[in-house]
Amino acid sequence: MRILVPARKLPAFLNSTVFGLVGGFGLISYIGVGHGMEALWNPTGVVIIGGGISVAALLAFRASELKAALLAIVNIFRDEETIADDIAEIVAFARLYHRSQIQQAEQRGAKAASPFLRLGLQLILDGAPINDILHVMNWRIQKVIEQETVQARLFRTLAGLAPAFGLLATLVGLIGMMAQLGTATIAQVGEHMSVALVATLYGVVLANLVFKPIAIKLEQRTAGRVAMLNVLLEGILMVRLGRSPTVIADAMAEFVRERRDELHGAA
Repeated sequence: MRILVPARKLPAFLNSTVFGLVGGFGLISYIGVGHGMEALWNPTGVVIIGGGISVAALLAFRASELKAALLAIVNIFRDEETIADDIAEIVAFARLYHRSQIQQAEQRGAKAASPFLRLGLQLILDGAPINDILHVMNWRIQKVIEQETVQARLFRTLAGLAPAFGLLATLVGLIGMMAQLGTATIAQVGEHMSVALVATLYGVVLANLVFKPIAIKLEQRTAGRVAMLNVLLEGILMVRLGRSPTVIADAMAEFVRERRDELHGAA
């Protein structure tokens, strides 16, 4: 029987998201050192961009979706999820079910950590037909996709709004500059122009160094979760079909390897 070894997790300080944050701060610091940090500070631009993005997000999304998206940011700092424990639960359940120890199998299934797995094992104990199990479990997978797609779409929406509000702040700065053009000196005009353009910089940085990367990371995590849920579904179906625990363990180890290869682009 093939033993499924969980992927070794990297320490938090080696997480790619942490590296990205450090690199982003380094890039902004380099720009600030070259041009002066005070030249990159524009309170009006901050208020317009921050306020505009917040208002647009409140108008476009429900409060529950905004809360879920904010909580999802924590997930981008976590390592990839593993289903090694869930697979072990399926194999242990299969042994009991294969021996017709239904009561013990029911107790084992009720202790499963994953709600998705608990539901699947309960359907097996209820004697649900294969088609019914497929229908219910695929519906659960689709709900996961829908919920997490909203979170990624929210950050992609913000990535599109940030440059637009940056341009709005720039226009506000240019309007103020034009209003004083007749009395302002060349130095004052240059100062106003600099302040106006900094607002555009804010929008570009927020879009390309914050919102888009978060959206991509969440989409990748959703793809990984869906792949792993499909592996669990395959295991649930094999138990329902009466496959032996050894066959189930070997098959699921192969499923995990294939899914990992597909997600990471291996041939």
